Amino acid sequence: MKLFNIFLGIFLVVFFFVAVSWFLPHAYRIEKTTVVNRPLQQSFDYMNNINNWNDWSPWNKTLDSSLVFFYSKNRVGYGARQYFRGGLYGSGRLCITNSKPNAEMAYDLWMNEGSIYTQAKFRFEPLGFKTKLIWIDSGDVGLNPIYRYMLNSKIASTEESFEQGLVTIKKAIETHYPLMP
Repeated sequence: MKLFNIFLGIFLVVFFFVAVSWFLPHAYRIEKTTVVNRPLQQSFDYMNNINNWNDWSPWNKTLDSSLVFFYSKNRVGYGARQYFRGGLYGSGRLCITNSKPNAEMAYDLWMNEGSIYTQAKFRFEPLGFKTKLIWIDSGDVGLNPIYRYMLNSKIASTEESFEQGLVTIKKAIETHYPLMP
C-alpha cells in the first residue's frame, strides 16, 4: 500500500505540472524596431547580403570565438546560405528564405545540430531618407509543458538579442554607407 501511495503521489505531481502548463501561453510574437539613418535601398541591400551578417548578428564570433563560417555560391537574397561550426553553437546554418526587395526579408536559423530552430524576418519601411527596420520572430511551442514553462525566458532572451542586434545593425549600415558631405 505504501508503494501505491508513492506512485499516486508522483502521478499527481506530474499531472498537476502538465495541467498547469495547459493554461500557460503557447504562442509568442516578438517585434523590435529601429530607425537606420540611411535610405531604404541601402539598408535592404546591406541586410540582404549574407556576407554582412557576421558584422552585426548577435550569434557571431563575439560570443563564440571558435566559430568558422562557410557560404553557398549565392550570397545575396533568396537561397543565400551561411554554414557554421563552433564550440558554443555547434554546427548550424542560416538561410534567407524570402527576399522582397526594399520590403521584407525572412530567414531560417538552425543551431546546435538543429536542436535550436527559429524563423524570423525583417520588414523595411521608408521614412524619408531613413529606414524603419522591424525585426520579427513569432511561433508556437505547442503542447510540450516544459517549453510552455520556458517560454517567458525564451521571449526575454530573444528580445534582448534583438535589441542588441538592432543597435549593431544600425551602426553597421551607417558605417558601411557613410554620408556624403
